[in-house]
Amino acid sequence: MAPTVAPYGEWKSPIDVTFITSSTATQSNLRKNETTGDLFWAEINKDTNGRQTIQHRSNATGITTELTPEPFIARTRVHEYGGAVFSLGSDFVVSSNDADCRLYKIDVATKEATPLTPENKDWRYADVEVHPSEKFLICVREDHTVDTPQTVVNTLVIVRLDTKEPNVEVLVEGADFYSAPRFNPIQPTEFAYYSWNHPFMTWDHTQLYYGHLEISGEKVKVASQILLGGADKTQEESINQPRFAADGTLYFINDKTGFWNLYSYKAGKEVQLVLQEPLQAEFQGPAWVFGARSYYPLKSDPTKIAASYIKDGLSHLAIIDTKTKTLKEVPLDFQVITSVYASTSGQDDTLLLGVGSYNVPFQTINYNLRTNQYDIIMKSSAAEVPNGFVSNPEPLTFKTTGNLDAYALYYPPTNADYVAPEGTLPPLRVLSHGGPTGAFESNLNWNINYFTSRGFGVVAVNYGGSTNYGREYRSRLRTKWGIVDVDDCCNAATYLVQRGDVDPEKLAIVGGSAGGYSTLACLAFKDVFKAGVSHYGIGDLETLAKDTHKFELLYPESLIGPYPAAKALYRERSPLYSADKITCACAFFQGAKDKVVPPNQAEMMVSALKERGLPVAYVLFEEEAHGFRIPKNVKAALQGEVTFLGRIFGFTPFDAVPIDIINEDAIGK
Repeated sequence: MAPTVAPYGEWKSPIDVTFITSSTATQSNLRKNETTGDLFWAEINKDTNGRQTIQHRSNATGITTELTPEPFIARTRVHEYGGAVFSLGSDFVVSSNDADCRLYKIDVATKEATPLTPENKDWRYADVEVHPSEKFLICVREDHTVDTPQTVVNTLVIVRLDTKEPNVEVLVEGADFYSAPRFNPIQPTEFAYYSWNHPFMTWDHTQLYYGHLEISGEKVKVASQILLGGADKTQEESINQPRFAADGTLYFINDKTGFWNLYSYKAGKEVQLVLQEPLQAEFQGPAWVFGARSYYPLKSDPTKIAASYIKDGLSHLAIIDTKTKTLKEVPLDFQVITSVYASTSGQDDTLLLGVGSYNVPFQTINYNLRTNQYDIIMKSSAAEVPNGFVSNPEPLTFKTTGNLDAYALYYPPTNADYVAPEGTLPPLRVLSHGGPTGAFESNLNWNINYFTSRGFGVVAVNYGGSTNYGREYRSRLRTKWGIVDVDDCCNAATYLVQRGDVDPEKLAIVGGSAGGYSTLACLAFKDVFKAGVSHYGIGDLETLAKDTHKFELLYPESLIGPYPAAKALYRERSPLYSADKITCACAFFQGAKDKVVPPNQAEMMVSALKERGLPVAYVLFEEEAHGFRIPKNVKAALQGEVTFLGRIFGFTPFDAVPIDIINEDAIGK
């Protein structure tokens, strides 16, 4: 059957909001009990209504059950972004419960949950590491007793597992932040961790410590020595992911050469680069959340490491031989690798990998290193990927300001059932990622394909400041936020217009959080786009500097300048104070409980645009925080955006919904 001729934006698609929210699950933090073979992971699916759970799959029966039934919410809000919500013991799980902010010991057999920490909603816990003795654990605690960004206190604490009453004691204090306490399996009195201080973020400058525990009954003390990342701020290095191998070697990732590479350390010896020469590639991404796992020493031979790395925007898998300092590629037909865990199956080394591609939903596979074959353990989507409706991204390298190279992924309109009228071009959604320290990758993105299957082109811009391209590229945004990102987003759109791919009169800029700021800045400071959509985006940088959480309190200092010394610069780069320069329609989608980007950010922008007579829409989700989790709200945001853009660009999406547009009569004027 010949494809139906219909305008771009009006194509019917099987990738609708119900398909997206009902067929996908978010799975993370996979762990394996090496004795029983049982698997454990965190999951949000269509039945949990945004509540994260801990799932357990028995190796003996193959049956998966939930360990955390309602009202338990397996989530931590340390740093607001959380991560690493649970850890494993021999026959139990330790997890944070967002309902009361306490840590619980959950018996795997009975599902009985016993509180380990006192009743105190001001104390949050994350990144739990159970001691090999199973008498205690070490984790990060964030104390909100005096709940201002300047007064929240982060420490490493010891939580007893062997006492009847909750028992928590501070072990390490003094730094602004801590992460990744990890024990040495052959010397359990030794452990590693890293810390950092304002104004730095984890990708700027951190300190790696090697700690020695003194254990006397229930009393535990620590003496720590700094290994790397001293007080010399002129020699910044980002050190993350400390992890011990079975032979007691400490491995970690450091970007001192300009790229995040792997290093090793043994007590009494020098720190060494794991490879003969540093690789011009990234062995990790930015540590926004706890628990990243991009490499793992093999179980059978701890001198060999399974590691993923990103080069030229694509993920690779390799085995590193630390004796010969060489790297061997592992064949893998996936474009994105999200996590690596080394395990065994019989006599064979296996890897539990989180993987995906542009046309393969995220899934966890068990990869056999001897046979180079794999089995699928679980999928994030139960639905089949509809053939002929998924867009294959084209990697772009385009010239930007200063004749520099910038990067993006272009997703062309893709729908096997439709073609557009001859001589017409598609509308373009330019996506600006959040962070702003982050990156788009070539994973299957249902939100993108929701639009491309309706006839939109979508370009996901990895502007200067993005990760995956080394420290120099990542540093382009230093003091230049609102300039470099804006130029690169505009130049990506212009590049596609000049190439003849998209309609120059139907260009939209879209972003969330920091990407929402770039969206609004593009509208305020450039005249390229005809519409904008901000998802919990930043309109007033000065308000952000004064009204944010501890983790990002001084993040703007590296992106713009010190506040209040650079107050004038904050106002100059704030879209709110240049709202009079915005000449096109804009929609705002916001969570009422968002503490990262509070609702007043959106509301001030909406008020300013409303007064100027511009078409503007504002949708507030009462139950949501930073990012949308509840299925009905995910649906409302997607359908609201496509409906809004249709009204602005003059077409009617097949699944359009009512949306209140203030000053709607100004559309097209």
